[in-house]
Amino acid sequence: MNIRLAAGTTLTSIEGKDVMFSVRSGESYGLNETAAQMIRLSLDGGVAQAATRMAADYGVSADEIRGDIEQLVRELVQLRMVEPSPDHGA
Repeated sequence: MNIRLAAGTTLTSIEGKDVMFSVRSGESYGLNETAAQMIRLSLDGGVAQAATRMAADYGVSADEIRGDIEQLVRELVQLRMVEPSPDHGA
């Protein structure tokens, strides 16, 4: 699954903390370092690629990490911070 930021949403680092901000709703969502890495990698290459890369970095199974990423993505979709993106070339 590929994701993209929802329209009007930004992901930025402010004073060392990663924050998603929606211009549309005026709401913000703080991410810890691991969650920010999950989202940034998923935005760049999709959830599966993010899970594979993080599994290697953390020494855990890709399935476990993928489940965690998918849970975070579902949460952010409900908050309208991210949305599914068409797979490009997949």
